[in-house]
Amino acid sequence: MKLAAFGDSITAGQYVAEQETYLYKLQVRFGCETINAGVPGNTTAQGLARFERDVLAHQHDVCIVAFGMNDHVHTAPGTAKVPPEAYRDNLITIIERLRSHRVIPVLCTMNPIIEGDAGRYYYRRHPQEWYRNPEGAQAWIDSYNRIVREVAASLEVPLADVAGRWERYLAQGGSLGDLLRTEENSGTDDGVHPTPAGLDLFAECIGEVLEPLHLRLGGDA
Repeated sequence: MKLAAFGDSITAGQYVAEQETYLYKLQVRFGCETINAGVPGNTTAQGLARFERDVLAHQHDVCIVAFGMNDHVHTAPGTAKVPPEAYRDNLITIIERLRSHRVIPVLCTMNPIIEGDAGRYYYRRHPQEWYRNPEGAQAWIDSYNRIVREVAASLEVPLADVAGRWERYLAQGGSLGDLLRTEENSGTDDGVHPTPAGLDLFAECIGEVLEPLHLRLGGDA
């Protein structure tokens, strides 16, 4: 199995060592060749602009598609960088183009964030008052995750529901402070990018979805 990961800074592994990225962990688990096509700051629209060069040209078997953390970001009150319907259309375009090249797409939902306030974490960088209908940045992320799930279901695409996996971790007594970069564990009020522990959950969740694909493509049981 030749595996690509197409996404943003979380896929690229910004702020962590290469061996701590979820793609490296999957490479070790499956013993496969990998291509990291994650670029920090990218939306689906920006990803599509480099799709041919960074992804399709490499003729891989499976492609993880993990966008949305930048798409939902607002540039003005109620105005996302990539509005929900455009985000849906972009995901569908990515899936159709992968399939036209006989590549199996795997969609991923986004991890939750620490919203904070005007002085710390997400709302220090992004004005809270811009995020309305739904209320709050996390609610917008949740709405984009619903789009990912809907597209996966309607087009019968394998889904790695990372958001759901993180929610179960939290319900079992875990803390976002374990999974996201915080002032305590990194000296920065990030609250968006996963720690190595958070990326472990990414790798576990995606790995469960990849397991049957790996076997279908001739991998060892």
